[in-house]
Amino acid sequence: MKNAKFAAVKNIKGTLALEGKVLLVASVMIISTLALNPSSVSVIPWQLSDKILHVFAFYFLSLLVDFAFPKSAFNAVKIMVLMSYGSAIEIVQLFLPYRKSSFADLAADGAGMVLFMLSVPLLKRIPFIRERWSV
Repeated sequence: MKNAKFAAVKNIKGTLALEGKVLLVASVMIISTLALNPSSVSVIPWQLSDKILHVFAFYFLSLLVDFAFPKSAFNAVKIMVLMSYGSAIEIVQLFLPYRKSSFADLAADGAGMVLFMLSVPLLKRIPFIRERWSV
């Protein structure tokens, strides 16, 4: 019976990892488009601060990276990959006349990752999601 439960958890983790990878690729494409497109501000239907959007985007990306690669915790490697992505966007924006690049955006990206790490204990209480952290 224990082996059947382990196989079921492994299957759920595999499904979550696959879904995480697909959603991660799609999210990176969408976020990159919004970050580099001159008209993306008008696409967003609500008026939110740019920094809040950065926090939200990197919270979501942190979640997806953690689920896409469940064999390791949300560690320095995952953080550096996400910060490199955020830095790359800011560097590209330096060369776009219709965009502004700032270190505050990178700080907001980091805040989104910290918020994700702080929310993991709460996420572990959600039945389907907690399987990501099960043995």
